[in-house]
Amino acid sequence: MTADTLEGATDGTVELDAMLQDCVAQGTASAVRARYAVNAPMLDIWADALGDPNPVYRDPAAAEATGRPGVVAPPTMVQAWTMPQLPALAATLPQVPGYAPYLGGATASAKDGDAPVNPAAAVHRLLTAHGYTARAATHCRQQYHREAVLGDTLSCETVLSTVSPCKRTALGYGYFVTTRMTFRDQHERNVATVDWTVLCFRTPEAAAAPDAPAATASARAQAAPTPASGRTCAPRAEAPRVGDRTDVTTIPITPTFVIATAFATQDFYAAHHDADWTRSSLGRPGIFTNILATTGLVGGVVTDWGGPATRLLEVDLRLLAPNHTGDTLTLTGEVTAVDGDEVTLSVTGTNALGPHVIATARAQVPAAG
Repeated sequence: MTADTLEGATDGTVELDAMLQDCVAQGTASAVRARYAVNAPMLDIWADALGDPNPVYRDPAAAEATGRPGVVAPPTMVQAWTMPQLPALAATLPQVPGYAPYLGGATASAKDGDAPVNPAAAVHRLLTAHGYTARAATHCRQQYHREAVLGDTLSCETVLSTVSPCKRTALGYGYFVTTRMTFRDQHERNVATVDWTVLCFRTPEAAAAPDAPAATASARAQAAPTPASGRTCAPRAEAPRVGDRTDVTTIPITPTFVIATAFATQDFYAAHHDADWTRSSLGRPGIFTNILATTGLVGGVVTDWGGPATRLLEVDLRLLAPNHTGDTLTLTGEVTAVDGDEVTLSVTGTNALGPHVIATARAQVPAAG
């Protein structure tokens, strides 16, 4: 997504920019603890929704055969455990029903009786109050330190990293808001670090109505069942080499897929389940997939290719064209570096609009045998 910094800012923009940078300068961390421990039902729902065949997410014997103590959670699922509850979302950002990404419990610095200090949530409230009510996640970098296992209870500490100046983008005028989330288990061991960027933007007035072909494609998708993905995850027969390519993964973007993956990742933003709201408020032809689903699919390209023993170390991706219902996402990967058992892959995904995702992934892939 291209973006240009605006010139000739108005007094109102200058004042808003100053307030936003004040929030960044606070440097205060907000913390939230997962409502539930890592559990098999949520793992099943996530794997079913994304069509992920990796047995280590469901089968204790298969997980133990790879040297793990038992079933593990998909590393790319880490944000789902601490996503905010739906009532808090609707109460906080009524103009954008079902989305307020950084709300939660009291911060470490808050005293008893004080309101929690949450600069990231304050930024989202400020931008919403000034008319920047729409949201689009644009970048996600997840680094994995250990795999969460059944029974782990995760917590997330969030720090507001940066807020860009107002920029002109393909979606409208807006601000890029970046936070760093640190996930730990109940023993305070690091599980993952996530750098997360969201564009908060104003939708152009002229983009209120979708065109007929897109609406027709969406209607066709609603009538069609979701085909089986045909994905497999089997042990590798050969050692990885630079230039190796993954299988091609093809995902039909049906309403069922969009809604199932949004709910599996606990993302209740209306643009991922409410087609009428998405058309009228965002000027989009219909609902579209969320960035957490794309992250899971990118990770799946790597683990499908590397086999059940593969351990993801990092997924770093940028979103470009959205995945609307009625479209098809095609994902491919290529090995770009091999250093012992650590492999780096470039993963790309395209749809009818062009590139949807450009990603780099690192993983430990044990020697074949």
